[in-house]
Amino acid sequence: MLDLIRPIHAFAIACIALALGVAAGLALGDLDNQFRESGIVTYTSAALLALTAATSLRIGRLRRDGAGLSWRDPRIVWVAIGLGFIWLALDDLAQIHENLDRLLHRLAGIEETSLTDRLDDVIILAYGFIGAGVMWVCRSELRRFPQMLGWLGIGAALLVLQVALDMLLNDEAWVLFTGFSTARPDLAHDLGEIAEESVKLLAEAAFLSGFIRVRQGLAA
Repeated sequence: MLDLIRPIHAFAIACIALALGVAAGLALGDLDNQFRESGIVTYTSAALLALTAATSLRIGRLRRDGAGLSWRDPRIVWVAIGLGFIWLALDDLAQIHENLDRLLHRLAGIEETSLTDRLDDVIILAYGFIGAGVMWVCRSELRRFPQMLGWLGIGAALLVLQVALDMLLNDEAWVLFTGFSTARPDLAHDLGEIAEESVKLLAEAAFLSGFIRVRQGLAA
């Protein structure tokens, strides 16, 4: 299955999921839910992350097929990255960072405010910094594959944009600023969710595309 996936397919999956999410939301009258947890977009996001993890593990096997495993083995890099993307897929499905946000509020004994509600965004940023740290430590291995680096840059930029949108949408001030407050506040909220999840899926498609390019080069 992995050999059939191309970069264009990754973005096609993301776009089809977004279209289905909008269509299902309009048909069912719950557009907001389709772009939140347990909706079409959530499952597509988890699938893209799982495909990225599988591709990374496949790259590890191709890098040193048949060689003995050691801490200097380049496969360690790809296994670590693959496990990271598996965690992100599980996070999407089980809402781990959202539940951690709520748990921290309970443990600290504080009520959720517009400021503390951004804890889950901080957790997502922490994921990004951890991923960037792993890639920096493993940069000598990753530099062998320049065809991947551009895609990773695009994915990272989109991820930062997604987190910024999430933090912005957590505050109702943006609704007042756009003038939707008196007309269609529900529409403003739905459009914000669609924009945020669209950027997220495109970021994941970019990450997957980079790993696909590496796998294709090694397989050839």
